Amino acid sequence: MIFQKKRWILKDNSNIEDMDIEIDGRKIKPQIVKVLNNRGIQEKEEIEKFLNPSLKNLHNPFLLPDMKEAVKIINQAILCKSRVLIYGDYDCDGVTSTYLLYSVLKNFLPTIYYIPNRFKDGYGLNFDVLKKLEDKFDLLITVDTGISAQNEVKYLKEKGKTVIITDHHEPKEVLPEADAVINPKRKDSIYPFRDLAGVGVAFKLLHALKNSGINLKLSEYLDVVAIGTIADVMPLVDENRVLAKFGLKVLKNTKNVGLKKLIEVAGLSSKEELKPYDVSFIIGPRLNAAGRISDANLAVSLLLEQDIIKAESIAKKLDEENRKRQEIEEKTIKEAQSLINKNKGILRKKIFVLSNGSWHAGVVGIASSKITEKYYRPSLLLTLADEGVLKGSGRSIKGFNLFEALRNCAEILLKFGGHEHAAGLSLPVDNVDKLDEILNSIAQDYHFMIFKPAIEVDLVLSLNEIDDELIDQVYLLEPFGVGNPEPTFLIKNLVVENFRFMGDGNKYYKFFAGNSTKYDVVCFSNLEDEDELISMKKVDIVCKLEKNLFNSVRKNQFNIIDICENVSFGVIKDLYNNLKAVRNNCLSFQRYEVKRGSLQDIEEKRCVFVAFWPHIVLNFLKFLKGEDVESEFFEFLNKQGRIIQHQSSLKEVYFDDIFATRLDKLNAIVNEADLVVALDMPSYQYVKNFYQDINTVLIDFDNKFDEFSLHINEECVNVYKTLRDCEFISYNFSGIYESDPFLKVVKLLFIIQMFEETGLILAEVTHEGIEVKEFFKTQEKVNLKSTKVYSFYRTLKV
Repeated sequence: MIFQKKRWILKDNSNIEDMDIEIDGRKIKPQIVKVLNNRGIQEKEEIEKFLNPSLKNLHNPFLLPDMKEAVKIINQAILCKSRVLIYGDYDCDGVTSTYLLYSVLKNFLPTIYYIPNRFKDGYGLNFDVLKKLEDKFDLLITVDTGISAQNEVKYLKEKGKTVIITDHHEPKEVLPEADAVINPKRKDSIYPFRDLAGVGVAFKLLHALKNSGINLKLSEYLDVVAIGTIADVMPLVDENRVLAKFGLKVLKNTKNVGLKKLIEVAGLSSKEELKPYDVSFIIGPRLNAAGRISDANLAVSLLLEQDIIKAESIAKKLDEENRKRQEIEEKTIKEAQSLINKNKGILRKKIFVLSNGSWHAGVVGIASSKITEKYYRPSLLLTLADEGVLKGSGRSIKGFNLFEALRNCAEILLKFGGHEHAAGLSLPVDNVDKLDEILNSIAQDYHFMIFKPAIEVDLVLSLNEIDDELIDQVYLLEPFGVGNPEPTFLIKNLVVENFRFMGDGNKYYKFFAGNSTKYDVVCFSNLEDEDELISMKKVDIVCKLEKNLFNSVRKNQFNIIDICENVSFGVIKDLYNNLKAVRNNCLSFQRYEVKRGSLQDIEEKRCVFVAFWPHIVLNFLKFLKGEDVESEFFEFLNKQGRIIQHQSSLKEVYFDDIFATRLDKLNAIVNEADLVVALDMPSYQYVKNFYQDINTVLIDFDNKFDEFSLHINEECVNVYKTLRDCEFISYNFSGIYESDPFLKVVKLLFIIQMFEETGLILAEVTHEGIEVKEFFKTQEKVNLKSTKVYSFYRTLKV
């Protein structure tokens, strides 16, 4: 069967009242209101402000700590013509911040800027650089850096310099003793929004200068503010949403010569509008590339360039740098994965700490994000910076604060900084194992379920709720990104029609679903086995609602994020296929002596759990979905913090225990396990007959089917007659005299498989029952007891 790859977390919509909301004369659908309510936007005024963002809704910049002092300092500097040094950072946020502040202040003050070299200067304020430049400035303003620079700021103050820090990274307990420290994350901050990017904080400084009376036209800089905000993966809510939404509009028709050429080189000129995706994966990486593998000053020079020919040349250089970066990054990711694959012990950890002295320091951060995405584990990738010193970056998952975790490791680190989801650090080589130990010890205090991938479902929809207007209103929630993801909807019981594969190597697939209105259902991340996909009948999907316009013809589609076959049918289908493998087996079945196990036997072991009887399978699937199942066995798994994946996709990364329902497909996974744990007698005997050399134990915690009996009697006759008359038989067929519905289905499938094995019929399982595709004539009298299916049954009863 096809089972969901992630937990589906359904948001509670039960206590949400309908609201009468109109935006530009358009009545907002209740489903959209529910989505926003579940995201914490609940008051009518808040909803209207979210759906109709305005630059007028930007917060008062003077609410930021030390903003008044900073504005006073800069106004005084303008009067005195003081020399200004803007000290930035080498990532996209730092580059855009530097460009923004430099472009404005140079009109009023003698201003220079400095972007540190990642490899020569490192992150943050650098003593050697400051000493070299100290005779060239009176006022230092940092952008996207400086919050941890206590010693460097102290040195500058001793030299008589004025220092303004603008930063958005998490402050440590003690702030630098600068003249002004502007950071919305300061503990004493009363600013309404703490998640500005570095470029956002720089923009608020200019916003405050404008409000103080300096004549500034800030709207023309919104394009770079949007780029820095989106590229630095800031949540697109509150003020960031406003800056991103209007910044993307400015970016599409940007007056910045360098950006215009970069958009052309990147192949985005023909797009009607630019989305956060275009910034995150196309524009941002090109501006970041120089800082990652050479010098970020190239990116600043692009933004400052006024000459079209020169700008095009720089844009092409950045494009080439990005290609180099991609090659180095891909190599790093492969090597990191190789480290994991060679040391299976790493997969048992909650946090991956990986190091390789040859990795390129400029790509370890982005490589870490790919490792975290693939394995759903926080990760740190470290490389050799200086003799005896490792330097690197890390990325985290929702619910695990990486910065706070590193704060607990401060004694063994030389330097660290960042925020909840991303951080940078350096440490002595000898401390790397200790770092691994401490971080994984900290992770043990977190609930194990945060390490299991999950999808938050905004709303459950029925097909009759979906129309053009609802899909159009979904787009009112743009721009989508971190903090404001594209809404996800759960649609249940879709009947699959006209299934087909798409793309090279059947990478994607598509089918139709719907009642009177048919919708395209598409999947662009196919991880399923082809034979499972082809046999899908009815499914639940978590998807995005989208519209496609082609040749002025509109088509609505459901873009699949995750899919789960109708569980009841999936269990039946797997049981049918397991029995089919029995009858196709060339070996004679024998009864193996049973090796019984206990819960203690599975501690500290990587297990493949298997089951045959449908009620046991259904209970295990409920457990995987996060539902409560009363059982000592499942309570034990929870207490152990076991994360268990379903077998349904052999293309997935298996790093924990596995629950397998297709016993005929164990070959691909059993070699990775320490132990196969059979949860009933049929699965134990099945595994022992098919995979004799595998270490297998039986933990039989359900005796419900001990009395299961299969007799060649009237029931078999009833089934065959019904098939001849109707060419179909339902799963609750009354001609099988079992009161238990599970027993009834099991017996029916055994009988059907015996019929197929003896050449009487060709059948197909559907979500409603068994359908006969063809009947065959036999020359001899059929003996069902001679079938391998019946022989398998006998091994269970000896």
